[in-house]
Amino acid sequence: MKKTQHLSNLENNDHEKVLLLGIAPSHKERWLTIKSLEELASLTITAGGKVIENFIQVKRRLDPATLIGIGKVKELTQICTIFDVDLIIFNRNLSAAQIRNIEKITDVRIIDRTTLILDIFAKHARTKEAKLQVELAQSEYRLPRLIGKGLEYSRLGGGIGTRGPGEKKLEIDRRRIKQRIATLKRAIKKIVQTKKVQRKSRQGIPKIAVVGYTNAGKSSLVNALTNADLVISDHLFSTLDSNTSILFVPPKHKMLISDTIGFLKNLPHDLIASFQATLAEVLEANILIHIVDATDEDFESKISTVDNVLEEINAHKTSRILVFNKTDRLFDEEKARCKRTYPHAVFVSAKENTGLATLKNRLKDFFFGSP
Repeated sequence: MKKTQHLSNLENNDHEKVLLLGIAPSHKERWLTIKSLEELASLTITAGGKVIENFIQVKRRLDPATLIGIGKVKELTQICTIFDVDLIIFNRNLSAAQIRNIEKITDVRIIDRTTLILDIFAKHARTKEAKLQVELAQSEYRLPRLIGKGLEYSRLGGGIGTRGPGEKKLEIDRRRIKQRIATLKRAIKKIVQTKKVQRKSRQGIPKIAVVGYTNAGKSSLVNALTNADLVISDHLFSTLDSNTSILFVPPKHKMLISDTIGFLKNLPHDLIASFQATLAEVLEANILIHIVDATDEDFESKISTVDNVLEEINAHKTSRILVFNKTDRLFDEEKARCKRTYPHAVFVSAKENTGLATLKNRLKDFFFGSP
């Protein structure tokens, strides 16, 4: 097996070469896989990797041992040798056994999309709250994958070849992770309770939460509206905490506006649940600003993704304002077409500070009514 670094250390080695692998159920759906690989490439770059090749396998029936079949894995091995690949990232979740089987043939480290996302979360976690939430998500994802330590470790029923330190080590690992998960959940519960008390002290003040697909411009919008100093980055998931600022709307109205974690297509349920402390701001909001990157060719599917996540966390009934951002980068014809399709949306450019007065007036009318 090649000796490679853990992905969280990729920022120290910009030359780690990554091959992305997508699986399409049919040729008709191949374009969806291409889209998913484009997003996976952005995630890989955010993690610090260098994408050197994409590989798409059209396969209706997945091979339970390797997903793509032994023949394709061997073909993949040749590609990895030619391009000196250090890491292969699959666009779907893998079992520990599948990872082990593919690694054995390719001699290259294998991870899946969720592992990559969790690694980016770990990289961007700054506060105690974010670090606890990320660790909880990682621990819950890793627990059922401890089988990856070796096939003999998984046969815990007894018999020849199942005794000894391997079995004992696996059970110790399981117990430690379960204990750590319980500790993390208690710590996060305390944070949730503390934040609940803080929100109670702010009762009577209108609350707004900004939601949207990752990298749609949430932090930029909050900064433009409030003159806050939130970190802005072109990388995905640069915001993992909820940041609340005061928004003043003429003539003398005060509101609270919270920036929140970005959403992503096919986020595992357990991962969403781990961020309950952060997502509580969304659940407590009186109104949501759903921000959309107007320059994204696939923005309609990303609107649907955000809608689905809001439904999953039971925030889909909260009033919402759809806001298209980055409109300064649209041609007039594109902007006009978008306005015809979404006549009730607000069109802004957080970068150019355009359309913000319209958005503020919409918020003022919602909370205080028209003059």
